[in-house]
Amino acid sequence: MLFNLNPNSTVNISEDIRGPKTTALVSATSTVSVALATNLLRATYNIFNAGTVTAFVREGAVVTSALYDFQIPPGFLYKEEFTSARYQGAISVITAAGTTSLLVSEGSLI
Repeated sequence: MLFNLNPNSTVNISEDIRGPKTTALVSATSTVSVALATNLLRATYNIFNAGTVTAFVREGAVVTSALYDFQIPPGFLYKEEFTSARYQGAISVITAAGTTSLLVSEGSLI
């Protein structure tokens, strides 16, 4: 939230406008794969684990079942909260063993 404490000055705030989300089915295995490619216009994303194996997720190209940003158990949804800066790089996924299906949605600025 932004507060103008100097009413004599002009503040110009442009609003981010997001287009419709795109959704893709991604298979995560014990080999690293990219769930979302780099997108400089990314506004938001979420990942739903529709499979039966926990997925480990990390921003960037390196992710393991021991080195990750967050994990998504089966039946859970992860929703990125953009309360600070938007992350625009690749998002990688892996499982400890087995395969799981992820529904990955991304909204981009227009």
